[in-house]
Amino acid sequence: MIKRVKQSDHPLPISVARRRLFELVEEVLSGRTDRVALSHRGHAERVVIVRADVFAKLEADLAELRGRTEPEPRTLLGVATLHGPVDEAVAEVRARQHALAEAKGRDIVGARGGGRGSA
Repeated sequence: MIKRVKQSDHPLPISVARRRLFELVEEVLSGRTDRVALSHRGHAERVVIVRADVFAKLEADLAELRGRTEPEPRTLLGVATLHGPVDEAVAEVRARQHALAEAKGRDIVGARGGGRGSA
């Protein structure tokens, strides 16, 4: 687990970090801080000094997250039992879906024509 220590909002310029390198490394190794962010003039991105074990843990966590996928598809075989001919069950489901589609079509046509009346 990474120990969270209050960090400065501003990264340390690399010129300052160069002068204080041993002090910064000691701070990270002793646990007084968990990371030191550095900036370099002319570059928008920052670099960070962290302990090697923390970095290895982060890489392992990232590898685990990348390895996760959606659950394996499961077969439906054995989930339900059909009592009767398959063709009848399929025809019944299709008839229900057709009736729902017809009802929805009537609702849509009714909604469009609902405001119009013949006088």
